[in-house]
Amino acid sequence: MKRSIVLLLALSLAGAGATAQTFEGFQTAFKSFADSMAGSLNINATVGDTWSSAYVGGFPHFGVGLAAGATFVDSTTTAALFSAIGQEMPAQLSSVGLPVPAAAATFKIGLPFIPLDIGLKAGLIPESVGSSLTSLGVTADYKNVGLSLRYALLKEKLLVPAVSLGLSANYLQGSIKKAISGGQTMSFNDGSNNWVATMSDPTLDLWWETKSLDLTAQVSKKIVFFTPYAGAGFTVGNSTVKGGLDSTISVTENGSPSTVEALRQAIINAGGTPPEFGDSGFSYTATNSSPTFRVYGGFSLDILLVLDCQVMYVPATKNLGASVTARVQL
Repeated sequence: MKRSIVLLLALSLAGAGATAQTFEGFQTAFKSFADSMAGSLNINATVGDTWSSAYVGGFPHFGVGLAAGATFVDSTTTAALFSAIGQEMPAQLSSVGLPVPAAAATFKIGLPFIPLDIGLKAGLIPESVGSSLTSLGVTADYKNVGLSLRYALLKEKLLVPAVSLGLSANYLQGSIKKAISGGQTMSFNDGSNNWVATMSDPTLDLWWETKSLDLTAQVSKKIVFFTPYAGAGFTVGNSTVKGGLDSTISVTENGSPSTVEALRQAIINAGGTPPEFGDSGFSYTATNSSPTFRVYGGFSLDILLVLDCQVMYVPATKNLGASVTARVQL
């Protein structure tokens, strides 16, 4: 399951190739992309926290299962990022944008004496799975951990639905690198001099991290083996997104050999913001602490296993998300 989630991202990045673009264009596109991705990461980090049942029940009621899904970065900003490296966005991403995967093992148990359940979740990509992607020119990493509490305002009885308030703390980190065949050229003009940075066989490198607190209100009602539910969530926290190209760089100024440091200083002197030049390649970093309000809903079917399907939507940024959880709940 985790391998298929990583392949979703790998295939979405597979179209990059040799092209010539500008540092300014990449920076502008990346900033818009990162702002949209921050909203996607906020809801991505909550996958596994919310279940169809608003409250799992008092001790010793519990549940354990696996959750998987994806959230999506806005298609407009995704297209702009692809354009910044000289590529058209893959057609399969045109309607939903770039997918960001989510996967976690999830567990909840009711506490005694008070109508409160506590949940834990954790997800990662095993080293063996990450290594198996090298044949595609891809390396990937993913970590997702969280702690959640849900308090039952109303317990489900006859025609009365279950209503709960929830609070969760989540940490999410991930990265994906995709090798690009051929070369990449990035240019910069300071008004009098033309600078060109050439990279051979670069790697497109995307890294993200989110730390967040999420408050939810949810209602659910079990009807025999079918449980529809709906809720709203408000997330506060901080997201960091870093992206660029990793490769040995050779720099020219007006066709004559120059250095990365000279290029960096030229961008500063022209009033621009240079990328972070490392031992190889360059990257830009963007942070976002804007709160995210989302609505979510779905249903579960309880036939031996509980199969829980959920969709999420952020009205302000139009970020979408979806997840499926398979669990045993007693």
